[in-house]
Amino acid sequence: MTQTDNSTKRTSNLILLSVCIGQTIVGLDQRAILVALPTLTKTFHTALTTVQWTVLIYDLILIGLIITMGRLGDLFGRRRFYSLGFLIFVVASAVCGLSQTPGQLIFFRAVQAIGGSMIAANGRAIVSVALPREERGKALGLTSTAFHVGFLTGPSLGGFLIDTIGWRWIFYINMPFSLWGAYLAWKIIPETRAKEKVSIDIPGALLLLVSNGLFIYAIDQLPRLGWRHPTFLLILSLSVVALAFLLLAESRTKTPILILSMFRTRLFSAGILSLFVISASLSAINFLVPFYLQNLLGFSASQVGWIIVADSVIIMIMAPIAGSLSDRLGSRLLCTVGCAIVFVAQFFVASLDLHSSILRIMFPLALWGVGWALFNSPNQSAILGAVTTDKIGAAAGMIATTARAGGAIGVALSATLFSYFLSAAGLTSTQIDAPESWKASPDIFMGAFNFTVHIVNLFSLLAVFFSAVRSPRRE
Repeated sequence: MTQTDNSTKRTSNLILLSVCIGQTIVGLDQRAILVALPTLTKTFHTALTTVQWTVLIYDLILIGLIITMGRLGDLFGRRRFYSLGFLIFVVASAVCGLSQTPGQLIFFRAVQAIGGSMIAANGRAIVSVALPREERGKALGLTSTAFHVGFLTGPSLGGFLIDTIGWRWIFYINMPFSLWGAYLAWKIIPETRAKEKVSIDIPGALLLLVSNGLFIYAIDQLPRLGWRHPTFLLILSLSVVALAFLLLAESRTKTPILILSMFRTRLFSAGILSLFVISASLSAINFLVPFYLQNLLGFSASQVGWIIVADSVIIMIMAPIAGSLSDRLGSRLLCTVGCAIVFVAQFFVASLDLHSSILRIMFPLALWGVGWALFNSPNQSAILGAVTTDKIGAAAGMIATTARAGGAIGVALSATLFSYFLSAAGLTSTQIDAPESWKASPDIFMGAFNFTVHIVNLFSLLAVFFSAVRSPRRE
């Protein structure tokens, strides 16, 4: 290997390191804040419904902006937006830690989400463009592993920081890593931008923010309000109206934020559809399993945490392997097999009962992790490989938005189906909401769990179909 080859390899590794830092921070921050919610209610002497907005506002802003930030990176420079995202995240983390009121913390979490959207959208795009095409799948697998490292350590690290030096440090801990990521990004990553002079599609960006934000908020409120509640219907209707105006506006501009032409490629559209339905299915299971373990089998919260960690550990190990395989084999076979494994794993989850052993519980969770790993990295590589270089940021933003939107729908649908079964079994709304009802009527709640998992597992079958009909060509 020549000195030039060594230098190129070192640069590629540093670019990948910068992106992995960003993914780890995003995963860590997403989970650590959840552990802090009870502490925040005591610190600010306020209700849980108030401090929950520190989580909700972050998700709303992130989902609303991530496609826009990816597209702006395409047009005006991915290195610029990626580095700026780190710096915004640093400043926002600092002022989040300095917040003296719930309102201040919620506002600065919104600012933090702006930086997070820049990092999340442009990171995948940078890896896809800067690294050789034949290494894309492996690189995306490593970024997936990095995200799960943060996602996995977030609760334990957050709990440790809160118990030892205070909740403010769950934000301060982001700062040195974000500064390191920003330095690497600016120093190492080559700049890419549109060659011709372009204008920002401000109406499209605003309409996309409003449409996505309202939709996610409506779905978030669905389990509490129900399908027929006027408030839910109003928010959902406003989201649809904003989407209609968005589609109209994007069809008339030369540089749209939402590039509808990407969906004309079967590889892209099948990848996005399969990601949406598998995310809905998996998020529903992630939502239901802790209730089953804690309320029906009697495990403690810490025991539940150790049990459900099985899938994340498997994903961390398998993701780079699956990515490397996709570089050689393409995505169709791996994604189809991965979704089929998820379907089988969730069928086993739906067959659990009140006497299931830990091994019987952990086996399908580990199998679930294998299926997701085989699907996720190859699917990302396929989606990003289906568009031209000048649209990769927008495609990366679409990946993140699709996964989160599918996840939100999966949680809302599972909660609704679960409540429907319990109501049909004769339980009142008061009984359904009462924690002691799980112990009083375990067979009914077990039946609701099995019923709901079987129904949402149909999404996994759809994912198998969408994966199988994608273009067979290698990316």
